[in-house]
Amino acid sequence: MRARILIASMVGVALLVAPSCATGGSALDDTSWLLESIGPPDNLSQVIEGTNVSLDFVRSGHRVTGSTGCNAFEGGYEVDGNALSIDYEIGSGQRCDLSAIVEQEQMFLSTFVGAESYALDGNTLTINCGDRILVFRRR
Repeated sequence: MRARILIASMVGVALLVAPSCATGGSALDDTSWLLESIGPPDNLSQVIEGTNVSLDFVRSGHRVTGSTGCNAFEGGYEVDGNALSIDYEIGSGQRCDLSAIVEQEQMFLSTFVGAESYALDGNTLTINCGDRILVFRRR
């Protein structure tokens, strides 16, 4: 009798847990962000005024899309708890007139590809990328 109750309890717990595991959902799914700052945590640089460095996490297909402020990019993302990994491809190049914007793009992409983890605090998303972080605000 105890074995039947135990099995029934385990099945009940599995049914409660299974939907969240099967959907693979995360707090980043279907969210949109604008980059505010980038760099070492103790020496962040603000995004160049007038550039919109954006990031969208699309739950369907676990796709990540966005703009570097100069070019578009897209790729995939995986979340495991607060661990985050990103792979992306930059879109065919549009030319930027200012070398500062190109430098910002290169810094963003080289930092972004090194994503290790993330933290959400209200409307702020911080992505930890080793020795640098990316700080976004919700769009």
